[in-house]
Amino acid sequence: MNMRKVVVMPLIAIAIFILEGVSSMLFSQAFFGEQRLFIPHFLIVMLVLMTAFYSRNATLIYAFILGMVFDIYYTGILGIYFAIFPLVVYLTDKFMKVLQNNIMLVGLVAIFNVILTECLVYGFYVLIGGTDMVLASFVDQRLWTTILLNLAFFLIMYFPFKSFLLKLKRSDGR
Repeated sequence: MNMRKVVVMPLIAIAIFILEGVSSMLFSQAFFGEQRLFIPHFLIVMLVLMTAFYSRNATLIYAFILGMVFDIYYTGILGIYFAIFPLVVYLTDKFMKVLQNNIMLVGLVAIFNVILTECLVYGFYVLIGGTDMVLASFVDQRLWTTILLNLAFFLIMYFPFKSFLLKLKRSDGR
């Protein structure tokens, strides 16, 4: 039995899930004050890296499970992230079939998916009347800071997580 696959990978996913919640509560006001919002999408970054360097099918399972848990724990509206996380995996898989797996292109795909996620969530909340934030304020106060800080997380996680995923892939015999 592969301990990395059975124990370590779920623990990493749980740790990133917790880190996402803790970082949004502790560091958003410390970095940007009241005027800017930092929305961590560390799970999106993790799913992009998993899709790029491991297995799409295994990543889809993680995407569905994490999306459901994320909706239950953070949003209270079931279905938003449950649909977005697998969409991110699908789009990343399609991009990676055309692009090379280097840090710049995987980073661009990760940032694209963070932007897509933010815009889809914003659009959904505008549609149901859950927010009154206009698009210009959304971009100025929320989107730019979210992109920058998720890019920083990507740069920190890229090499160690890529190395872990490639070792995991080799031990699976793929």
